[in-house]
Amino acid sequence: MPFSQRELQMKRKRIVLIVDDEQSVLELFDEILKEEEYTVLTANNGQDGLSLVRTRKPDLVILDLKLCDMSGLKVLREIERIDEKNIEVIMITGYGAMNTAKTAMRLGAYEYITKPFDIDYVKSIIKEALSCASGSPLQEVRGDSEI
Repeated sequence: MPFSQRELQMKRKRIVLIVDDEQSVLELFDEILKEEEYTVLTANNGQDGLSLVRTRKPDLVILDLKLCDMSGLKVLREIERIDEKNIEVIMITGYGAMNTAKTAMRLGAYEYITKPFDIDYVKSIIKEALSCASGSPLQEVRGDSEI
């Protein structure tokens, strides 16, 4: 008997893509997220990140604002163009400017977190963002078609 969409969603590991040009940040998130049993993908620049968005369709992207090859806001715009309903984006940055945070949120980012960040807080934001991703069990229980 075939699985329903909801059953398939619950069976597969959620995919989280980290896009940051700092290797230490990629390694930190990889360690944190594998503990939570997510499938973790990493990219150290915007182009590679967008390629993974197109091919692997992550549920969540954790995206640095300043990348070596392009602006994180440009990457965010492209992710929203590719699949705005099914991919949540959390922006991270070491440069916490309020106008940039507002722009990121207006462009569709779920949250904007400044470095250094509290690991427990980041874990809770990740879980929250994934529960809001399109097709999540929470959404089906509430009857939402879009968030």
